[in-house]
Amino acid sequence: MRVLSRCTPGLAGVAVVSMTALSLTLGVSRSYAQAQSNCAGVVLDSANDAISNATVEIRRPGLVSRVRTNSEGHFVIPCDKSSTQQTLLVVAAGFAARSITVSGDTREPIEVHLQPAEVLERIVVNSNSDAFSPGTTSHLLTNDIERSGAITLDDVLRQAIGFSLFRRSGSLTANPTSQGVSLRGVGANGASRALVLLDGVPLNNPFGSWVYWNRVPRESIASVSIVDGAASDSYGGGALGGIINIETKQLSQPFFDGEGSWGNMDSPSGSAVAGFLLHNVGVTGAIEGLRTDGYVLVPKEQRGTVDVAAGTADISGSLTISHARQDGGRAFLRLNSFAESRRNGTPLQVNDTRISAADFGFDRPTSIGDLSIRAFGSREIFNQNFSAVSVDRNSESLTNRQRNPSQQIGAVLQWRRQFAERHIASAGIEGRDVRGHSGEITFATSRVTAHVDAGGRQRTFGLFGQDSIIAGKWTLAFGGRFDRWTNSDGFSHRVPVSGPSSFTEFRDTSESAFSPRISLSRRIGSNVWLNISGYRAFRAPTLNELYRNFRVGNVVTNANANLHAERLTGAAAEVNFHKFSERLILRGNFFWSRIDDPVANLTLNSTPALITRQRQNLGAIRARGLEATVEFRATNHVNLSAEYLLTDSTVLRFPTNAALEGLLVPQVPRHQFNFQLSFQQKGWTAALQGRFVGVQYDDDQNLLPLARFFTLDAEASRRLSKSVDLFVAVQNATNTRYQVARTPVVNLGPPVLARAGLRVHIRD
Repeated sequence: MRVLSRCTPGLAGVAVVSMTALSLTLGVSRSYAQAQSNCAGVVLDSANDAISNATVEIRRPGLVSRVRTNSEGHFVIPCDKSSTQQTLLVVAAGFAARSITVSGDTREPIEVHLQPAEVLERIVVNSNSDAFSPGTTSHLLTNDIERSGAITLDDVLRQAIGFSLFRRSGSLTANPTSQGVSLRGVGANGASRALVLLDGVPLNNPFGSWVYWNRVPRESIASVSIVDGAASDSYGGGALGGIINIETKQLSQPFFDGEGSWGNMDSPSGSAVAGFLLHNVGVTGAIEGLRTDGYVLVPKEQRGTVDVAAGTADISGSLTISHARQDGGRAFLRLNSFAESRRNGTPLQVNDTRISAADFGFDRPTSIGDLSIRAFGSREIFNQNFSAVSVDRNSESLTNRQRNPSQQIGAVLQWRRQFAERHIASAGIEGRDVRGHSGEITFATSRVTAHVDAGGRQRTFGLFGQDSIIAGKWTLAFGGRFDRWTNSDGFSHRVPVSGPSSFTEFRDTSESAFSPRISLSRRIGSNVWLNISGYRAFRAPTLNELYRNFRVGNVVTNANANLHAERLTGAAAEVNFHKFSERLILRGNFFWSRIDDPVANLTLNSTPALITRQRQNLGAIRARGLEATVEFRATNHVNLSAEYLLTDSTVLRFPTNAALEGLLVPQVPRHQFNFQLSFQQKGWTAALQGRFVGVQYDDDQNLLPLARFFTLDAEASRRLSKSVDLFVAVQNATNTRYQVARTPVVNLGPPVLARAGLRVHIRD
């Protein structure tokens, strides 16, 4: 239930890693008896009023326990008395989620106090933290991720209504540059309009802002929080449409979690995470390998001899050294490495990536408030080939070979303090420096025609602050952020094989943005929570949009060094009925936003053999809509939740081409519907996820529609012992061959992917 430079691995190498992870999972598994006891407690708000119908979950892999509080806020939940430490997570509509560490043999009632979810913190500490959110927030917990039939994180996140990548395809087969994430109707883009965080550190690619979803080993994830709605007031330009925060598992005792599976399309995968304590220093290692032969993207009736399967092979790993302080503080250093190799549907269209990164975090309570620091740096090399495919798709020729190195360094410092019980303030400072360029070799009839290099540097600086005041049942939250960024050292250098070379040096440009937010909340009794908010946000163009050209099929998209920032003005109103009855939760919200100067791919000319586009700032687009959620606990063993999203995302103004005004924004469907059904009893679990997506367009002129579709994912597992589960999972169980792109040749989504495997959860 959802609670609200080439150095890449070969395909055989990743298969070996995947099988090794599976063998390790089987080898270290062991069965041991664990006596069960009960943990009892109460959930209260800051005024000591009971919170009914809150979800209370033991977040210990291998022990699945979840209950709801009664009308007086009380709960009793099974826990493992052999464990000296385990995590209890409490989530309630309108409040910030909170996790605490409890002992299984505790005899004293557990008292959990929740704070209203009104202020968004730039850094979310995943240990004993109150994480505040200004928009509609949903949470995917460990069990939700395991019970999903999907194999990659981005496909798991499609359970959150409004989540989408640039196109409908997922990271299992899609080109990395199309994996920019969007939330709730702001318009999908190759550059994300939402910010993805890993323990408070940006995960978006620094050069183009797309996301490598397989960088985070799946077994290392504790939870994912999705916040719909602009959040630039705390997070800056990356959070124009919202944030996705991935929290990894914290080390409180030695443990091992592993999963290994094998599926059709020759798709082995393995993921594992293990940790141990040495005095007060923790060491955690995580690794994941995934490979698939994939499938042919083009439908049979349009397919030619150049069409081959699109597949991927990737491997990721991380090592984290952590130190927990007696005063509740924590420090960690994480080293991460990722590599992948992809085939994109024809023999010549391939790409590969290698990333190395280091993250540092420090959290400490002091007499003047809680201090948090995040510092991060990464280096990446992305290589890609583009080709031109003949109309009959029986031949192709190399058109472009790119090498895109980039690097970033950044840091954020945050202070937070609670004054008495009804006043919370926070403030911070953030800086980031990104450099990158695109080195290209262009071809015509398979002969080199020119060497091209283009790139630049982007530096960003931001100051932010928030304040929240609680007065009885009312909560007023307000804050803002000031950002200034500079694009410098921009250039384009073209050296043709014959003829004179050209060099263009782009002038340095600077922009600034102020992103305020104000929200007012009212709790009515113990059943209803109301919130209204208004805000502004922005997104600066990436180096990729400014300087890098790219090609998908027979569609060429050119860069534009004259782009400037997108700017959003919006408002939202939300109503939560979080105790309509003991078993039913209802939620509804209305949102409205206007984005001025949005960056879009504008069609310049079109022929049967080639469509040419360029990134340009449109005049304005509007996104407005309604979202409704229902969660129904039919019995203690069966849960059902469903979401519907109606979105009207339209081009309001475009002075240079009035014909586009009134058209729908590409990649935004008008109707979306999701549901999740889960069952759990006596060692058996089963889950079903359904997803409907309405018609959307793949182009700015609304000439290339992508048809609506419905698909199902499913997962079932059986507990073999206290530490081992056997599972089967199916993605796209209906084998729906839905359209994911028209370039203008139609590309199809993946066929059914069925896999089986084992999960192991061991605690010392």
